[in-house]
Amino acid sequence: MGANSFKNNHIDQSVILFFIFTILASSSVFAYRYFTNKPCVPVEFEVEANNFRVGEIIRFVDKTTEKGSREWHFGDSSKVESGSSTFHIYDRPGEYEVSLVLDGRCEGFANITILEKAFILDSTLLATFSIPESIRVGETLKIKDETKAAKSWEWRFGETAEVNSTEQNPSYVYQEPGLKTISLVVNGDVRYATKKKINVLPVIKEHKLKKTVVKKKAEAPPSIKYKPKELKEEPKEEFRAPDISTRDFGAKLLEVADEKASAKDFSEYICDNLQMPMSAKGKKTTFVEFCEKIKGKKLKIKELELFRNKKNNCVEYITIRYSTKLF
Repeated sequence: MGANSFKNNHIDQSVILFFIFTILASSSVFAYRYFTNKPCVPVEFEVEANNFRVGEIIRFVDKTTEKGSREWHFGDSSKVESGSSTFHIYDRPGEYEVSLVLDGRCEGFANITILEKAFILDSTLLATFSIPESIRVGETLKIKDETKAAKSWEWRFGETAEVNSTEQNPSYVYQEPGLKTISLVVNGDVRYATKKKINVLPVIKEHKLKKTVVKKKAEAPPSIKYKPKELKEEPKEEFRAPDISTRDFGAKLLEVADEKASAKDFSEYICDNLQMPMSAKGKKTTFVEFCEKIKGKKLKIKELELFRNKKNNCVEYITIRYSTKLF
């Protein structure tokens, strides 16, 4: 009797423990499934910046009201950041997908475009030199470079496309008359090149005079000599390229794309420098090459910047962003 009672009590306790274990296990599974299958709330955030360019600070602000951990992924293989708001600086231009992960499972996304670092023209680095207004064929033109901190020089005197001299203070003799463009690039940076116009006059031809016998005439009474007043010549203005707005410049590029214009139609604004360097959607090229690429294409300009020489108003560098794939 005593042995049977012990067995019954032992069995009853085992059953109770089994049911308790089963209930706990079921509750754990239910709780796990509840929390893991809990629907995600919309994850939203804002992106704030003065300029979306390389080197600029960009702020990301979470707008999600749900509590939980935050992880920021910036799409450039950089370190993951946490918190309801954070800052980031991109080192390279391009398209980036930014994501905010809430509690390791709910995500929100935003695509941003980072442009190249803005180029700021430093007028103190511009090539500087002085030339006369005109010179004759056969005469020696001597130029003195006045640029500060220049270490290398590339002179072009307008008769060939090649570099004519790499000296600091060169000399040159023109062979053909006409309006020539003299350009100087210092330290190998074409963005700071300077161009000036010089009028090359033809050689004066000498005419031999035949000797003739002049008969003496009766002397006339002395006349009163007078000296005319000297007229002061007004200083002539240096060459200056005509003004063109960024909007009109872009409109002319669209005409090139429609094959209604060509790179030569921009000559007066870029001072005949068809090989002007430019950045097309982050790719370095020349103006004439870019115009050839866009011919017959449906060009949609997103952003256009013109950099001018403050002295002669010539457009010397261009950056452009567009939707068409050219390169």
